[in-house]
Amino acid sequence: MDITSILGIAGAIFLIFLGRASGELTSAFLNWHGLLVVLGGTAVAMFLNTPGRYLWKSIGALLELLRSSPYSHPEGVIPALVSLAEGAQGRGISILKEADPNVAGGFLARASQLALEHNNADFVRQVLEQEINQESESENEVANVFRSMGILSPMFGLVGTLLGIVKVLKELANPEQVGPAMSVAITSAFYGILFANLICIPAAGKLRIRLVERIQTKALILEGILQIMAGEIPIVVERKLRSYL
Repeated sequence: MDITSILGIAGAIFLIFLGRASGELTSAFLNWHGLLVVLGGTAVAMFLNTPGRYLWKSIGALLELLRSSPYSHPEGVIPALVSLAEGAQGRGISILKEADPNVAGGFLARASQLALEHNNADFVRQVLEQEINQESESENEVANVFRSMGILSPMFGLVGTLLGIVKVLKELANPEQVGPAMSVAITSAFYGILFANLICIPAAGKLRIRLVERIQTKALILEGILQIMAGEIPIVVERKLRSYL
């Protein structure tokens, strides 16, 4: 489990209960019309703006944020690569078949297998760099889904507010209805701002950070595999890899 995501969710729930207990969050904030305008409008706009495959991937990515990332500690792959470099001094490149399949979500094992199958450093670099670049572009688009939602949802909150103000103007002849109608109008903006700043923008930020960690980890592995293929001694491999950090 990702401890910071869990703490964030727990903190949000705690603040909601604290607001209820202090009387600051009352039933006046419950506005189904505003929720429909903000969430429904944002959803429709995203369907129009984004291909379906990225929308589905964004849902999975949001759930994945609750789990620990296998790329959160790039420095953790260095001992595995140094160990392979030490083994390669005595057994040659065939040691790569013993690469740990659990390191970096299996990327170390895939890179090692590629090096074994094609003992050509230029080819290995080209294939792995292409994989890293393609994954980076795809994951960046997933993060952009949440960035777009963070921009759109406050705008639809404003739309809900404008609709509410129209209702307020209709009730000007009835002063008793003006107050409740105005509260409904303002809560629409509240929902839009809350949804953007509590879900969309934090999710986009954490996805961006995880993408940076993933690229850094895979770049480390790529460089390590190339160094092993070149026959570098373990201490040189370690120093070159630590320069990435």
